[in-house]
Amino acid sequence: SGVTIGFIPSWLPTFGLGPVLSVGMARIVKANTVSALVGGVMGTFIWPLLFFLNYQVGSLLLDRNTKVNELDEVGYIDAIEHAYTGIVSAHSSGFIFLTGAICNILISSVLIYIMVYIMFKTNRVKILNKISINNIKI
Repeated sequence: SGVTIGFIPSWLPTFGLGPVLSVGMARIVKANTVSALVGGVMGTFIWPLLFFLNYQVGSLLLDRNTKVNELDEVGYIDAIEHAYTGIVSAHSSGFIFLTGAICNILISSVLIYIMVYIMFKTNRVKILNKISINNIKI
C-alpha cells in the first residue's frame, strides 16, 4: 500500500524531506505515489508524537531510561543528533531512538496496511462509483 510506504519516513528525522522520500520509496516498490505522498504528509503533522513514541518504545525494549519523558521534551534537532549518535554508540539516546523507530515502523506498517485494506475492501464499490460518476461529468 502506498500509504504504508509513505508513512515510513515520518518516524525518522528527514529534514523536511519525508514526503519526497515517501514518493521515492513508492516508486522503488511500485506502489501508488499519490497515496504515498498522503502517508508522508500525514506523518509530517504528528512528528513530535512519533519521535516521542520512538524514545518510549526503544526505552521499553532496551530496558533503559531515556532523556525524553514527555511529549514537550521532544525536539527535532535533538532527535537528529540522537539518531546519528545512535549509529555510533549502542549506549546512547540515539540507539534508544533508532530501536524504537525500527519497531514502530514495523508495527505501524502492518497496522496501516490492514486499516487501508479493510477500508478499501468495505468501501470499494462506493469509491469506484464515485470515480465513475466523476469521469462521466468530465
